[in-house]
Amino acid sequence: MWKKLHKTDSIKNIKLKFAQEQTCFDVLQKTISPDENILVAISGGADSTLTACILYNFFVKQKYDLNHLFFIHCNHQTRRGNASDEKFIKKFLEWIQTIIVKRDTNKKSNEGQLRTWRYQEFKLQIKKHKIHKLILGHNLTDRIESTFLNLLRWSNINGFIAMQMQEQHHLLPDTQILRPIVQLTKAEILDICKHNKIQFVNDPTNNNDTTSLRNKLRNSVLPELYKLAHKQTPTTNSFIQSIQQVYAQVEKSFQEQNIILSPVKESHHRKTKFAYQRIVDPQDINKECVMQVMKQLNISSNITTPLLKERSAFLQKNESGYKYFNKTYLFKSHGKIYFISGPRLFWEKTIASSQKITKPWTINREKQNYEIDKKEYIGGSIRFPKKGDRYKNKTRNEWCINQKIPIFQRNFIPIIVKENQIIKIFN
Repeated sequence: MWKKLHKTDSIKNIKLKFAQEQTCFDVLQKTISPDENILVAISGGADSTLTACILYNFFVKQKYDLNHLFFIHCNHQTRRGNASDEKFIKKFLEWIQTIIVKRDTNKKSNEGQLRTWRYQEFKLQIKKHKIHKLILGHNLTDRIESTFLNLLRWSNINGFIAMQMQEQHHLLPDTQILRPIVQLTKAEILDICKHNKIQFVNDPTNNNDTTSLRNKLRNSVLPELYKLAHKQTPTTNSFIQSIQQVYAQVEKSFQEQNIILSPVKESHHRKTKFAYQRIVDPQDINKECVMQVMKQLNISSNITTPLLKERSAFLQKNESGYKYFNKTYLFKSHGKIYFISGPRLFWEKTIASSQKITKPWTINREKQNYEIDKKEYIGGSIRFPKKGDRYKNKTRNEWCINQKIPIFQRNFIPIIVKENQIIKIFN
């Protein structure tokens, strides 16, 4: 149980340092863009609190706008300690965007109903705040529990590899779920929290075997299997490592068969028919992968073998650039691949609209609000970029490259200009 928090114990003052830190950050860097709104679920336990710290530290180190980072706590109101958990989270996340939702206390409270209620609340907040990804703190131990739980319920291979690092949930079909610590065991997480002085709360109901089948697996069945492992350390053992390797092999096979595409943030200025992205490792790119994506998007007609080979080679060898075929652009930018169907050279279009700033106000563009709330903005104009613009002694393109903004988005980002100088870019 947590003790009274001091100012130094808040998330803003925790400077993470642990062996797997870079691995977690690499996952986030490949899957989260600077302009995406991210929602992190936090219960107050060790797993979700560490996940919250990782996301906050990632945003700070990457210099991402913290206005894109949201936290949500679901108070189930099933036990007296829920109020204390909520108090801890409010203090731990003080001055950070935190959403607290409470469940009616007179409703039933079995595990399935609580999960359904949580995801309904996630869905409401995802829509309200235009969230792109939901971050959950599930760990490797949770995942193994889910595997055995699903096997007991007559599952197929999909149930076996439950809780993948990146996937879609049947209760949130339009939102990507990301689990950045799913490769860490519970013991590893507790060790990281101890060495980084991260406080958290304990839920005593997790220790009650009569509460759920998961608890019985967690507390009575699986620990006996762990003891039988050939090799064991304080944080993991050969049994856990074996299952982890099976997960990796099965997932790789699944990824080769099912290419997951993520929608790109829409812009009516682009006049595009569709826009999708996929984050890939260059070594995983091959002709079959590229062809499968094209089939998914219905753009595979008239694709010859030489053309397919040429497009695949382009994606493998180039860090950036684009190709055009079947009225579709294939972009490579900062480790991401984009498929965008639109007019020829649509990104070169410039928008002439400009508006003078005479007082603080909020502008809505592309279904997103931009706050014009600083005195220095008064007297300037809000408009879109054009040739010759400079920002902080750099050309607009140089700045966009540093911020990893793809070429097709650069002309459609609102800016504030004063005395022929860009003073604000709303990326």
